[in-house]
Amino acid sequence: MPIRVGVIGLEYGAQVHVPAFKENPSYELVAVCSRPAERVEQYARENNVSRWYTDPRELINSDIDLVSIATPPASHAGLVAAALARQRHVITEIAFMPSAADARVVMDMARSAGVVDTAAFVLRYKPALRYVSELLKQGEIGEPRLLCFDYFSNVLAFSEQNPRWMWDADNGGGVLAGYIAHAIDVCEQWFGPAHEVSGTLATLTSIPVPSGINNVADDTGHFSVQFESGLLGMFRYSGITAVPHTGFEIHGTTGTLLIDGFGDDLAILRMGADATEPLYVPMHYIEELRGHGGLQGAFNVFLERLAVAITERRLTPDLPTFADGLRVTRVVDAIRRSAREKRAVAVAEI
Repeated sequence: MPIRVGVIGLEYGAQVHVPAFKENPSYELVAVCSRPAERVEQYARENNVSRWYTDPRELINSDIDLVSIATPPASHAGLVAAALARQRHVITEIAFMPSAADARVVMDMARSAGVVDTAAFVLRYKPALRYVSELLKQGEIGEPRLLCFDYFSNVLAFSEQNPRWMWDADNGGGVLAGYIAHAIDVCEQWFGPAHEVSGTLATLTSIPVPSGINNVADDTGHFSVQFESGLLGMFRYSGITAVPHTGFEIHGTTGTLLIDGFGDDLAILRMGADATEPLYVPMHYIEELRGHGGLQGAFNVFLERLAVAITERRLTPDLPTFADGLRVTRVVDAIRRSAREKRAVAVAEI
């Protein structure tokens, strides 16, 4: 019997969640929720979804098994709490929660409810990033010592380009929570927990932001992370640059892994060599994408893992749960505190 799903939020939810659920035979998309009423009804009819709502509580209280939440992050805690009270399994999009305090509360609630709780850190399923985990375990670059991550884009260079919550710090927005959190999750998968952070956050945009926003979120920043393993991480990002560039460098004692984008291309430079060598991802990682690349493909792999967890009551080790959401949100909150107080902050303080 398929897992009956309701999707709340039809911005990103319509782009990624709905198509993925409709393609996967383990799921049946039975309901969607958004506003205004005319829009959600039209969307449901066009996509052959039998029920539509403007009130999330009505969807949660309907005959479903799984609630997929793709709304602005300030609404996540309340929606998750309502879903858990009704014993629904839950997917919560990223940014996960506005604060670590919220994340801790919903994690404890989920444990008490006994359902499958997930935070949609789906980039960990990108084939090249999964292959990097394998290469690191095999010691392909010796002992990792230094990680560098860059994310530069024009994602916030135009006010109409993003949902308004991305601009709104009071709504859990900002590039750090909305984008860089994915990189933090991936890096902690590779290297273990972050121990201490030190950072600077800024809002550098010069264009008008959407009206009604009083506390504009970060669009630019840099921070360092000292991992418990001893590895040092250096992160830089901006959402207002004309030149797009995203990538990881992982420097070890015998070589460096070079990752273009969030796993678009992969190469290695061995210590003392003059040129990089391309690395090719094993086919079994690619086959799980169901013919899609990017976030859509990664979300497909995520849904496969989630279906196993729900139907077989068996969590695979790589399924991102609310515990992962709390872990990453603590790092994000530590970076924010570091920027405010202009000092290094231990994650244990959060």
